[in-house]
Amino acid sequence: MSLDARSSGAATLLAALNEACEDFQLYGQQVAAAHGQMHWELIGRIGRIGPGESPFALVGVVLRYERTTVDLGVDVWVREGGFEVSGYATIDGRRMLIDLPDVLTEDIDEAIRALREYTRRLCARRNVLEEAA
Repeated sequence: MSLDARSSGAATLLAALNEACEDFQLYGQQVAAAHGQMHWELIGRIGRIGPGESPFALVGVVLRYERTTVDLGVDVWVREGGFEVSGYATIDGRRMLIDLPDVLTEDIDEAIRALREYTRRLCARRNVLEEAA
């Protein structure tokens, strides 16, 4: 049985989301190793929410250190036949630390490139807890 183009694209997107989860997991482990007394938690969610119940996937990590919580993540939304990819980091769920520009595209390969790039950029922030303080 062979995959059609649509199925192949979906499989590639799921593989990229899995890779992003692995990257955020490694990132959480590395930050925890550098900061000792902290807790981290991997985020990986697929669902439907919002107007018209748009399907989405969210991958990222939550870092809890002392009284500060930092969430880093990448969202991939499917809206009106296209993709919207966003990357962010928030402090205590209120203050934006990093807000990467939304990527809007109908090309699944471009959406996957944005997912990978935003994951790479967020996981490169080794001093994110110091930035949040």
